[in-house]
Amino acid sequence: MTGYGAATLSSPNYKVTVELKSLNSKFLEATLKLPRVYLKYENRVRAALNRKLERGKVMMVMNVEVLNPDKRTLNVNRALVKRYYKELTEIAEFLGIPPKIDLALLLELPEVIPTEVEQEDPEEWQLVEQALSQAIDQMVESRKEEGAALDRDLARCVAAISAALEEVKVEAPRRLEDVRSRIDQAMVDLRRKVEIDRNRFEQELIFYVEKLDINEEIVRLSQHLTFFEELRQSDENNGKQLQFLSQEMGREINTIGSKANDAHIQRLVVGMKDELDKIKEQVLNIL
Repeated sequence: MTGYGAATLSSPNYKVTVELKSLNSKFLEATLKLPRVYLKYENRVRAALNRKLERGKVMMVMNVEVLNPDKRTLNVNRALVKRYYKELTEIAEFLGIPPKIDLALLLELPEVIPTEVEQEDPEEWQLVEQALSQAIDQMVESRKEEGAALDRDLARCVAAISAALEEVKVEAPRRLEDVRSRIDQAMVDLRRKVEIDRNRFEQELIFYVEKLDINEEIVRLSQHLTFFEELRQSDENNGKQLQFLSQEMGREINTIGSKANDAHIQRLVVGMKDELDKIKEQVLNIL
């Protein structure tokens, strides 16, 4: 599910900011941007995300700002500075040019001053853990708000399909009678031209009408809608069941549409398909 969470915590020495963004995904896919000193704790961070988020394409950015300069020592690599100076001097002599090597140049050379400390401060890591926990909790709340809106939308879609199905139930008997009437009239016209076996005609008519009957599909779709509502209102993680059930609902709706041979029922079927597409899209966000 989509969501957002962020937290900032400060102490006299540090300021830690953790930001989380999430997109829909069937599994938990976390992309982490951590300060190098905390890369060794990546598994712990992922475990904290997995405990509460379970799924989603999560992007996490963590930033640590040092407020107290005493907490960061300047670790100048003196041996490397000396080596750089020696090499540059020898190159100048080889080229026959006067060496113009100042301290500012040497300090800007690669790895002379490490940009990251090699060990974390326990106080700093404690702030990181607290900020991470708060950001995750905020994302969970964000998801709950989205989930409540999603639940209302699902309920509305199911209600719309149910209402259309009730109309189909009313129209189905009338439709069969219309089909019978049209066939009977066609046969009356045909008998004026050729001789027809009435018994054989009745048998064929019954077979044809049975093929057009949609009562079984109506009953199954009604049962699917009832079960869908039970799952939607359940506290269990049933996203996969809802996805499967929405597919079964689609089969029944499509069969009703293919058998209908009636303009009004076809319009009702189109409306049900539209609502079902919305349901299929939304259930992807359910665990």
